[in-house]
Amino acid sequence: MPSPPLSLVQSLSPRIAVLTSEDVIHSCEANGCRGLEELLRPWEGGTERVSILSSTLTPTIHPTFPLRFVSFESVYTNPALSSPNPDVVVDLISSFVGAKKPEDEQHYPLTRSLLLSSRPLASHETFDHPVGVLFAVSTATSDPLGTINRLHAQTTGSAAQSVPWMDGTNVLRFYVVIHDVNSMGDDTTPAHELLANVKKAYGPHSTLLVINSQIERRIPPESPDVSTHPTIPLPRPFTPDIVTPSALSQVYASALSSLTLSPMAAASASLGGRAVSDTPSTPTKPARRKLYGAKLTAEDTQRLAALVRELVVQSLVPWMEARVREWNEIYHSNRRGITGRLFGAGRKFFGSRPNSPAPGTTPTGYNTVKGYYPISAVEALSRRLADFAFMLRDYRFAGNVYDSLRRDFAQDRAIRYAAAATEMYGLCLLLSHNFFLPSSPPTVAPTPFTNLQHSEITSWLEQAVITYHQRGPASQIQLDALRVTVLYYEAWKALGEWRGVGAALVKSAGEADEVPSAVLIEEAAAADVKGGKSTKGQRRRAFHLVLAARRYETAGLKTYSRRCLERASKIYRASPWTSAQDRIEYSLGRQAYTLGESDVAVEHFLRLLRREDTGVSGSQAGPLEDMALAYEQLTAHPELPASSTERLQLPTPVFDVKRTRIIASSSPSASGSGSSRERWVALEAQALGSWDRKGKKPMTLLPDERGTVVGVGESFKVELVATNPLNAPLTLADLTVSFDSSDGVNAETVPEIHLEPYETRCITVSATPRASATLRVHEVSFIFHRFFPCAQTLDRKGKRLQVTKAHKLKPTYAEDNSLNISVLPARARLEVQLVGLPEMAYEGEEVEAELFISNTGKVGVEDVRVIWNEYGMIRRRNVATDYTEHTDTITSIPNLIETNVSTILKSELVKPGESLSVPIIFTGLRAGPTDLLGLVTFLPEAKEMTIAEVVAVEHHIDVRPLVGLRAMMKPAGSDTTDSIVALEVTNASSEPVRIGEIRSVSPVWILETSHDLSDSTLLPNQTIRTILSVKRDELIPASLDLGQKKVVAALGRLIQGQPTDEVSAKLDSSISLAGPPIPSILEYAYLSSRRTSRLAYLAQNFPTVPKSALSRIFPLIEPSDLDLIFSYSIPSSSQKGHVTLHSLRPAPEFSLVEGLRREVEAAIASGSKTTRTMYEETGRLRRVLMDSVLEGCIAREGDPVIVRIRIGEGKRGVVEHDFANGATRIPVVFEFQNRSLYLPVRYVMKLPIPSTQQQDTSISQPHFIGNLSHRGMMSAGSKEEVNTEIWVHEPSLVNLEGWELTVETGEPLAEVEEGEWRARMSWSRRGGEKIVQVVQKA
Repeated sequence: MPSPPLSLVQSLSPRIAVLTSEDVIHSCEANGCRGLEELLRPWEGGTERVSILSSTLTPTIHPTFPLRFVSFESVYTNPALSSPNPDVVVDLISSFVGAKKPEDEQHYPLTRSLLLSSRPLASHETFDHPVGVLFAVSTATSDPLGTINRLHAQTTGSAAQSVPWMDGTNVLRFYVVIHDVNSMGDDTTPAHELLANVKKAYGPHSTLLVINSQIERRIPPESPDVSTHPTIPLPRPFTPDIVTPSALSQVYASALSSLTLSPMAAASASLGGRAVSDTPSTPTKPARRKLYGAKLTAEDTQRLAALVRELVVQSLVPWMEARVREWNEIYHSNRRGITGRLFGAGRKFFGSRPNSPAPGTTPTGYNTVKGYYPISAVEALSRRLADFAFMLRDYRFAGNVYDSLRRDFAQDRAIRYAAAATEMYGLCLLLSHNFFLPSSPPTVAPTPFTNLQHSEITSWLEQAVITYHQRGPASQIQLDALRVTVLYYEAWKALGEWRGVGAALVKSAGEADEVPSAVLIEEAAAADVKGGKSTKGQRRRAFHLVLAARRYETAGLKTYSRRCLERASKIYRASPWTSAQDRIEYSLGRQAYTLGESDVAVEHFLRLLRREDTGVSGSQAGPLEDMALAYEQLTAHPELPASSTERLQLPTPVFDVKRTRIIASSSPSASGSGSSRERWVALEAQALGSWDRKGKKPMTLLPDERGTVVGVGESFKVELVATNPLNAPLTLADLTVSFDSSDGVNAETVPEIHLEPYETRCITVSATPRASATLRVHEVSFIFHRFFPCAQTLDRKGKRLQVTKAHKLKPTYAEDNSLNISVLPARARLEVQLVGLPEMAYEGEEVEAELFISNTGKVGVEDVRVIWNEYGMIRRRNVATDYTEHTDTITSIPNLIETNVSTILKSELVKPGESLSVPIIFTGLRAGPTDLLGLVTFLPEAKEMTIAEVVAVEHHIDVRPLVGLRAMMKPAGSDTTDSIVALEVTNASSEPVRIGEIRSVSPVWILETSHDLSDSTLLPNQTIRTILSVKRDELIPASLDLGQKKVVAALGRLIQGQPTDEVSAKLDSSISLAGPPIPSILEYAYLSSRRTSRLAYLAQNFPTVPKSALSRIFPLIEPSDLDLIFSYSIPSSSQKGHVTLHSLRPAPEFSLVEGLRREVEAAIASGSKTTRTMYEETGRLRRVLMDSVLEGCIAREGDPVIVRIRIGEGKRGVVEHDFANGATRIPVVFEFQNRSLYLPVRYVMKLPIPSTQQQDTSISQPHFIGNLSHRGMMSAGSKEEVNTEIWVHEPSLVNLEGWELTVETGEPLAEVEEGEWRARMSWSRRGGEKIVQVVQKA
């Protein structure tokens, strides 16, 4: 049977004042109680199944109906005893919470009990006003009736009206006759006679209570547990078969130590101070003993419980029901008047009462001076009516009364009254939920409020809390706001309603730095993650925990503050809110350092040293200094660092384990420039692809990445990549590495390394093995910022295994051997260095250098070769040709794209200790940073089987642009020149540059320079422009394949699906050059530059064709290309070189794959089957290949025909004629030129028909005469003229526009049958403006 929470009902239950004679007090003291109110205390909440009539006379059985028994003196005589000072309550809460350990989780129950049980006797509410008075007289009294009369007189008249706002007379009076068996014997006849007289004199609300029936002396039990607690004990009356002195004593000890039932008494006893209780101690009222119920029997406990039930069921509840009905009539009669009907307006103009009563009258309105309503006021009676209805569980009726009262109070500006009514109105709405009805099944889950209902209830609470907080400064705690919020919170918890609960608790806590506020905020943090919000409310919970921690720390409860911060830290550690986490960790570290827990402080400070890319620069320097102080204190206790080693670890590793590697003297990147292994592997593949040595070709040349092989006494390096994780400078001291077997290794120790914020640096530690062994790098040790010793393991996982079922179910990794070192007794070894090669060179510059080779091993080597990753950039210098003046020229050059192969440095034996120097020339083929990687391979001297060894050489050079070249091609208008090149040369360097000779390289075109740039000096950023003439060679050999049929055939096989490694165009090895030959000294540099440019161009336009296949399919030089070679020198130094401008196209482009396109389209149209692919990606790559071939760079075709117009006798477009002799005919010649090197064209030209309309403009249209349509065909490179005339009859400006030309290219005539025309593409154009001026001849 559900009901409102017991803590809520108990705190707002009816209050009964107990007034007894001295004999009764003595009888109670025999049981360790100071009065009858304490003797009844364990049984005041045990009345069950009480039937109560509602305002509609509907009976409802409620599961419990608790009471609150208090002494008469604390209510009537000295009401201040029932109204503790708020500061005292706050101090009590602080003391009790501070006395408990945080892990006991008693902070909220203690706070709740003390807040609800310390409600003061106030004017704005009547819950602590007495509902009834219980009179008790003993049969041992000499004059019992007279004693009752004297007691009764204390509750009437002015004695009962201690304060003007509390009705102390209109209360239930209940009379009890007590018979003490221990002092008066077993005969109860006098007691019954006295009871009859009392009933005759005071009415039926009387009863008899027999106590102290234990006459025989029994052994005193052990002292019970009298520690204070926040619970509400609800014991059952004992029966003779189960009663024991210890159990009976413990029942009373629990009730009298409860902070809910006896708050002030329990607090006083617990704190050891003066008893501030309901019954003050006097000489006749000794301090409480730790022995209770010594004279009580099981029957006595049953009689005490029966007394309480009789008081509730037969007297109190019926009396309160009668008062509710009586006051309800008064309330409604007052609301039915004109004042009630007109609401606020009626009250203002018709029913308001003066603020100050007239002399001789009884005030009935709100006293604004003293701030209360007198008991005669209707508002005071209505408030008591609403409180009675609330205590009788008629929440709907009580809510209606509270609702009307809050309006009346607000109009009278009785702010405190209005806030109290508002809070109770919202609480009534909350308790009116069907879940709290006694008829609701206890197993049915409560139906949640709608959003509107919940918002309304929350708004009433918020209004009340805001009103309470406005009564004082923000830093002052308001217990009324805390109390009402706790009442709401208890009801919300019972309903399982958590929406907005945390926010309500935080608002009620206000800004006061007191323990109750901190407790409620911490409770708000717990509520934030309830009700299905466990993931959404984590951030809010962490914030509230931090807020509670701050208030705990301010209030002096550092253990609770630390507990809150630790809980918040756990949330923030798993979230990206690093700024809040840093603040929490820093506070925890400071607290631990203050408490002397240095190891914990260091642990928290370490968490502040993780990497933060969003932190304020330098913000981690302070925690680093604090950590140094804490660690200094920690090292003062040697046992602490040893026990806390596992916990004290850096949150962010300094060294990147994955990038740690072993570098032997022969390993790639031994110089430390850090090129990726993929590039070395690619270079190794090129070296193995051109392997032509004796013996079996090795499977690999590079040292195994999973392990390193060195010889005894051969040093190797451990390359560590260190990153400063802090935003402050960091120093690493005494850095070294350790091996799993360190006996045979001498490892270097790096003294100090300074890292700037977030700096990443490669650190190498040298090590030298002393004996043959297998070593493994285990860990790196260092001193973090000169005070904190650290050791970071370098172990890492290998490849994940997927072989067995167990591997797939549970991740299993192979052993990683990349940090293993195999130490051999002796082996062949070379040291190679690039000498004289600078770190910067200009594009095209030739630099002389040397490759210094030294045999540092104990075995001779032979057949020393080198292969470079950048083809052509480094070549061996030939002293016989490179240092002599010669005039050798070449008329043909290789036309194959050469593959990268090894170059022989020395084939003879190089003995141990012998050195040699190989002269080389470096050429900067392209601008930009360049990593030169070289693999020097050699064979150890051996009589039997030889194993190839390798040593890596690496150099980084920055090739900077020197001159910028731009060229624009344009058809020439002369018979001797086909095209002109508008050339622009810009000095892009900071040095003056002298331009030398310009040479051309092309199988078809010849350069005829009209402006010589020789010896032209360009200053920095200076630009020079010139015009170059280009003419087609008339002696083009017939063997020159302009259509590149072999290339097209190879591409066709690729489209058909033939594997790329099987496709080859079988190109000619060389190609003849047109024009003047080039010097042989330029051949190597030119071919290397051409190869680099050609491969980049082909890779961009044919992305699906492997780079290795491009050299087999495409030639190095296309027949129609023109390359320009520019020689230059720098006057301020001896630097010189050549820059090449590649792939100029003087002639229009034509499609090489037009025939192939027709074949593909015919195959698609015929529906022939295509090769099916299993994977979609394969099909996509084939489609990309077809697009790059059929729609790419080799499929472009442009209009090859240019048109020039000449006027017969005109000079510069001016014709003279004497029109006195009549009109004239002016000859016009249209000259057509087919600029294509390969394709014939057909054309159709249509001249415009003369217009008969009058033209208003000064420029007249042409009047062509004769044939207006002309057709013809031109072979590749040919010209043709069309002669026509225009008729002019007067001087004028004639615009020769409007003619139309249609051009169509066809397949070469040699490739089709005689008389056949196979069209390719067509273009149409319309003649533009061409002005002819016809003037009168002078």
